[in-house]
Amino acid sequence: MKNKTRELVLAAILTALAILITYSPVKLNLPFFTLTLGAHVPTILAMFVSPWVAIMSVIGSCIGFFMAIPAPNNMLVMIRAALHILFVLAGMKMLDKKMNVFLVIILTSFIHALAEGIAVYALTPVIIPNSETTQLWAGWIAAAGTFVHHYIDCAIAAPILFALARAKMVSKPYFMTNTKASV
Repeated sequence: MKNKTRELVLAAILTALAILITYSPVKLNLPFFTLTLGAHVPTILAMFVSPWVAIMSVIGSCIGFFMAIPAPNNMLVMIRAALHILFVLAGMKMLDKKMNVFLVIILTSFIHALAEGIAVYALTPVIIPNSETTQLWAGWIAAAGTFVHHYIDCAIAAPILFALARAKMVSKPYFMTNTKASV
């Protein structure tokens, strides 16, 4: 029962944060790519809790971007946010297999960047019809920007994860456990 309550509280907090962060003034708006600093942090933290908490944080991010970004760009950003479920669930599987967390960050960055790059590539003709070159560049810009953004948000999430683990709000990631006996 205690774990379910903890998960419910974390789901509520991370979902609320995912919505609030979309309104952050710390944004980079380029053609076909937006970067909201910290937008992936709730989802990255949810990776260490449970799949349903991760899904809730992704839904919160989608809702937030839909409300915070003016139309018609809000649909593209919302779809990109929905694709975060791919990297977070893959990351959870890797963490379950006790993979090195740094390797998880690297592998999920490729999944994340590829998914968002493909989404932008596929949806660019809807925004700018008859522009194949723009479509290709838009996909590459989105993928490259997402790749860098993933690492920035992982760096922001790391100290928060350590604090949550020490407060016993998330189970200690295996890399934080002390395998040697204390002297």
